[in-house]
Amino acid sequence: MRKHLPATKKTWFRPLSSLYGAAVKLRNMLFDQGVIKSHTYPIPLICVGNLSVGGSGKTPHVELLLRKLTPKHKIAVISRGYKRSTKGLIIATPHSTAKEIGDEPKQIVSKFPGILMVLDGNRRRAMEYLLNLPKCERPDIVIMDDGFQHRYVRPSFSIILSDYNNPLISDSLLPEGTLREPASSRYRADAVIVTKCPQGLQPIDTRIARRDLALYPDQYLFFSHIVYGDTLRIQDLAKKVDPPPDISQEKIDHPLSINHQTPVIALSGIAKPELFQNYLRQHYNYIEEINYGDHHQFCSQDIKHIHDTYHRVQQQNDKQVIIITTEKDAVRLADILESFDKEVVSALYYLPIEVKILRGWEDSFNRMLDKAVKLTPYS
Repeated sequence: MRKHLPATKKTWFRPLSSLYGAAVKLRNMLFDQGVIKSHTYPIPLICVGNLSVGGSGKTPHVELLLRKLTPKHKIAVISRGYKRSTKGLIIATPHSTAKEIGDEPKQIVSKFPGILMVLDGNRRRAMEYLLNLPKCERPDIVIMDDGFQHRYVRPSFSIILSDYNNPLISDSLLPEGTLREPASSRYRADAVIVTKCPQGLQPIDTRIARRDLALYPDQYLFFSHIVYGDTLRIQDLAKKVDPPPDISQEKIDHPLSINHQTPVIALSGIAKPELFQNYLRQHYNYIEEINYGDHHQFCSQDIKHIHDTYHRVQQQNDKQVIIITTEKDAVRLADILESFDKEVVSALYYLPIEVKILRGWEDSFNRMLDKAVKLTPYS
């Protein structure tokens, strides 16, 4: 049977959550009744979003769709580029820095340099830009990253994510919990993916999830799990050459032998680092961790702290120490490698990540995706 971690709740904020919920309900009602207009477009537009604030794995799931769709289709991705230094509409490229475009778009465009990545908080303006391109440059399909609450644009197909360890139905609205919308908003989605599941998820667990979510008969339900690849050097990522290898297809040889006895410092600046840290504990000699907030921008004080921690741990061990960070953190660190001394640079690694649909559900997921790419809001 599954055991969930309790959602983080601050019950003293419940009155504020009630006010917030009333405002969200009114806004959604105005969209549902057509008082505020949602714009539709004559192109398949797939939205990947969630109801909670961060940590459910939107970026790896966008990459999952790209791995399946890019071999056959010309794809554009729309993202706001959270915490980027630039403003307005810009086109991201593999040579853009994480500071310029945001860490998540940088991660995506580094892996899929052939896609068109449009950054704009105004998704309607981004869609108009794409549809006004010359026909030879126009995408076949658009994927909208984290756009479920952006109701001025109506997707032809919506996928929302629910963390297995913090199910949306057990969560509460902000600021008491982490939900941006009531859990009932899941009925607006075409599909729900329960993320971060254990690979050995039992049939009874899937039945419980289906019962708890109580989706409509025409809504899809899937389960995904995280797959970590072999550690890669951040300095290779910083060279901005070929995209990182497919972690499910290729093994990497490292100049430094990394095994379960290698002392490791875990460095993370993501919303929910527990799975990443637990993986390192299981596979390495886990010594220490350095934690920052989600999308953290590393400053000189942080760099000094990383240096000091590394050299202290190095002195305490008679083996080579390495620092392993997440893929999302790595794209930010790659931009500032010149701020680290050579010894720390050579010790900086990251753990590539992919998500996969659980075995037994892949064919159904592929059929759903085949249907989704043929849909427009007019269908």
